[in-house]
Amino acid sequence: IGVAGAWSRFDESDLVSATVEGSLIMGMSQCSVDQMVAYYNSAGRTYPAATYSNYGAPTLRRFCELVYEQAAAEGVRAEVLFCQAMKETGWLQFGGQVLPTQCNFGGIGATDGGAHGATFPNVATGLLAQAQHLKAYATIAPLNQTCVDPRYHLVPKGCAPYVEILGQKENPTGHGWATAEGYGLSIVSMMKMLSRY
Repeated sequence: IGVAGAWSRFDESDLVSATVEGSLIMGMSQCSVDQMVAYYNSAGRTYPAATYSNYGAPTLRRFCELVYEQAAAEGVRAEVLFCQAMKETGWLQFGGQVLPTQCNFGGIGATDGGAHGATFPNVATGLLAQAQHLKAYATIAPLNQTCVDPRYHLVPKGCAPYVEILGQKENPTGHGWATAEGYGLSIVSMMKMLSRY
């Protein structure tokens, strides 16, 4: 380092620590059920009422209420749970490896190798499992509810407290929910859109 025309040595005392800020997964929800309903409707999709009537969510409003309730049950922000579910399912239209009747809105257990993933008995349980999986990434704190996430034990606890680093490619530890580049960033973008409704 140049000081008064002379060079000095660089040592550990010259290092400055910094904390990366981002969108926390855990915390108080900053969206309402009405906002979730409005954002879903703005996407131009039809809520699959015929499917989810048999699984405890006959209306879009009830689905969004369950998102809010199950997120709160584990201390996860509802906007994170909702936007991730919409991303993972293509606004509940599915079309990938996971079937709508699996009530698996986070693709839990659906791997790049083609596995269909976990199946849950109803919408509420599927959303709770997703909230628990998010909590596993976000914190080392124990679950508040009985564990229904079959892959909870596989997550390195607290490796992704921020949505931005939920993707493996953006996570400094190399762990993450998904392998797609920009995975968490795309969810943050959706959360920003949701906040405008």
